[in-house]
Amino acid sequence: MVNLEKIDKIISNYVKPQTDLIAVKMLGSEDVIPGDAKNPLRDFGAALTLCQALALCRKEGLSLVLDMESQSCPIALVGLGFVKPDAYLSGNYVLAPVNQTAEARKKTAEDLPKFPYGQFSSILLSPVPKAGFEPDVILLYGNGAQVMRMIQAAVFASGESLSTKSTGSGGCLLPIVGSILEGKCKYSVPGNGERRLGLIGDGELAFAMPKSRFEEVVKGLRLSHEGKQTYPISPGYLKMAYKMPPSYAELRQQLIKSSKS
Repeated sequence: MVNLEKIDKIISNYVKPQTDLIAVKMLGSEDVIPGDAKNPLRDFGAALTLCQALALCRKEGLSLVLDMESQSCPIALVGLGFVKPDAYLSGNYVLAPVNQTAEARKKTAEDLPKFPYGQFSSILLSPVPKAGFEPDVILLYGNGAQVMRMIQAAVFASGESLSTKSTGSGGCLLPIVGSILEGKCKYSVPGNGERRLGLIGDGELAFAMPKSRFEEVVKGLRLSHEGKQTYPISPGYLKMAYKMPPSYAELRQQLIKSSKS
């Protein structure tokens, strides 16, 4: 099993997120659900959106499990593969923005990352410090600079840039579903649902890393910190010349020289 305590300690030290990291695991019908996991419908008397569950997990320290009946957002139901997607994919249902064309809604639905119907029956969420299972994904919410540091950690070893996409909605699904399907780290812009129901701040973004990347990202976080990519960010300079490090100054001179020849 991965060392979640180590992951939490390193990220807390170098990135300093203000809320808990979230351990996410997709469950099939035969998987065992931890006894301390709350089912919103059973334990709170109401179905919740995935956005709300993520907020309760990272802000209140709750472990939750959501299935088809206890998860109330239709878009998340499709993305998690809990329902057949045909009605959503048709584009015939008016969703925000309510003045969008059916054709545009259909394209948005097609682009939504989604698991095949029936592959999973529930999603398990827990704060990383108390998760008693091996997660498929670890999810972090933070400001732009904190997510930048996670991106820098993810690309440190290979130098290969991360790719993401956004339609401004379904933002809670990209980092979870996209990371698992592609086996790659993802960053995302939370949508209206996460901001209204999940209490995401205006400046917050999300970052997710799949299980196969845990060790690489944590190592990259430490090494990039040692390589002068740190958080918090030191203040910069506006109206005075900034003395670049020698390697930057040398590269600049070489670029200018080669361009004049």
